[in-house]
Amino acid sequence: MESTVKPKTMGQEINLLKSIRRIEPRNVALALLLGCFLVTFAYFSMTKFDTFRFFMVNSPSTENVTTPSGAFVQNMVSVDSEQPDTGPSLKESFSKGVPQIDLDNEAQNVPTGGENRNISSINSNNSSIISKIDLISEESVESTVQELDDSIIEETKETTDACDKKHELCSTRNESASNKASTNTSISSTVPPLIDSKLSDTTIENKSKTEIKKQVPLCDLSQRRIDKCEIEGDVRIIGRNATVMWVPSPESDGGPDYERKVWQIKPYPRKEDPAAMSHVRIVTVKPMDGPDDAPACMDHRDVPAIVFSDRGYTGNYFHDFTDVLIPIFTTARRFQGEVEFLVTDFRIYWIMKYLPIFKNLTKYDLVDFDSDEQVRCYKKAYIGLTSHDDFGIDPDRIPERYTLVDFTRFMRTTYGLERDIAEIPIQKTLGRKPRLMIVARAKTRRFMNLDEIVRAAEKLGFEVVATEAINELVKFSVVVNSCDAIMGVHGAGLTNMVFLPINTVFIQILPWGGLEWVAGNYFKRPVQKMKLKYLQYDITPEESTLIEEYPRNHTVFTDPASIRRQGWNAMKEVFLDKQNVRLNIKRFRPTLKKALKHLNSEDS
Repeated sequence: MESTVKPKTMGQEINLLKSIRRIEPRNVALALLLGCFLVTFAYFSMTKFDTFRFFMVNSPSTENVTTPSGAFVQNMVSVDSEQPDTGPSLKESFSKGVPQIDLDNEAQNVPTGGENRNISSINSNNSSIISKIDLISEESVESTVQELDDSIIEETKETTDACDKKHELCSTRNESASNKASTNTSISSTVPPLIDSKLSDTTIENKSKTEIKKQVPLCDLSQRRIDKCEIEGDVRIIGRNATVMWVPSPESDGGPDYERKVWQIKPYPRKEDPAAMSHVRIVTVKPMDGPDDAPACMDHRDVPAIVFSDRGYTGNYFHDFTDVLIPIFTTARRFQGEVEFLVTDFRIYWIMKYLPIFKNLTKYDLVDFDSDEQVRCYKKAYIGLTSHDDFGIDPDRIPERYTLVDFTRFMRTTYGLERDIAEIPIQKTLGRKPRLMIVARAKTRRFMNLDEIVRAAEKLGFEVVATEAINELVKFSVVVNSCDAIMGVHGAGLTNMVFLPINTVFIQILPWGGLEWVAGNYFKRPVQKMKLKYLQYDITPEESTLIEEYPRNHTVFTDPASIRRQGWNAMKEVFLDKQNVRLNIKRFRPTLKKALKHLNSEDS
């Protein structure tokens, strides 16, 4: 078939040369650059890449990109090292002198904001285009140029100009052909925006977590009895300076974020009593700016720390229990010995008195907080004790749901006491009389007719043990535990009820003065929660030695509430410190009979 193309005339060639001469050299350079780009584009569009394989570096690389919503997405590029070798590797091809692209350096040149992130734009990064062009061998370029026709050049030029003006990611009209050619292994014509390679995935994740954390107070001042702090993370304590520090270091990342506020805490559970708190040392609790601002750790502990004071009203047997021993049990028992005690206002004689209790709560030596110069570091610390009420534990306010029964059982175990529950009926089960302990006070609120009381109790069928509470708890606890009932005038000596077996009897003799609230709050309620039988005997004015000091028509007898309204000190002076008791045996006998009936009843 003959060709229908007419040969070009000489005049046409002259006109072509003249038009070429009018083109500026700079435009020629740009045209060449554009031509190279078009050649590269055509090559990748028309070549079938499934005829050879690309081999990446052995280690997987990670690429962080942003979604349209702005969220970070992590794309992992991995290599299957066990894939068969189907041809020469890309690495081998480059070893012949073709330069390789440094992705890290290239990423640093990528614009990071707005529309300028579009790397496919010609004006965004000429150097990256040239680098990609260098990857193509000269033979491939020449062969591809010969296959291009005028329609492809013109079409591609229009598309490229549009992209250059709008600075947007564009796709060519040959997109479908490119996608088809890259079914198995594809190289995108556009590169997704890159995040700075110095920003690690861990940093992004931690930043995200930090942003959603809500700051919480280091300490809780809302409780009625005590201000306390519960701190997690990197906690550093210097006892000599009475300072507890929370450090926002990596060790604190998993815990709460605390408010940047300094707290002053007195770790003793009578915060509304100025007299009790006046001798308690202040502990400063504060957050630090960072690890560099905090003193270096000298002693690391994997167990939590509890900071508390043994001052206040301790030394009074009742307050020893209600202010320290019950709260320390409620706070520390859950740790099963894996906890360390840091004691401020440390008094060695008081610690030694209750050492068996502390040894049963912690496996570690107690630390004299005020004299300790070490920087002790913990993952968790408690400043102050859990204290719910006078001689009380509220199981609904603690996860372990401890009760006073748990505490008294703990006390009996600590001192090795045999009886946990009374063997009722006593006389039938044990073959002996029920044993009654009379707590005989030596100073105030004494029984003035103790011998008469003992005889009356023995006559009814009790075996009586009359004694004053002694400091040797190891021995005295055994005596108390052997008894089936305890009685005494309101006072600290009745605290020995903690050693009694369950289901025994507690008899409180209430002095004159309308002390129902004191009797009920300090003993009646706790006794009932210990599962003991509570009995109460209220004396008359004639059974009080106050009758010897005040006339019968004095306000002490006619209006005792007026004395109580004057405050604790006035009430204590008249009704507790000045008063002794002379029981009316005939009037008191029914109370003893109730106790005996309970202990010998098969229904108790």
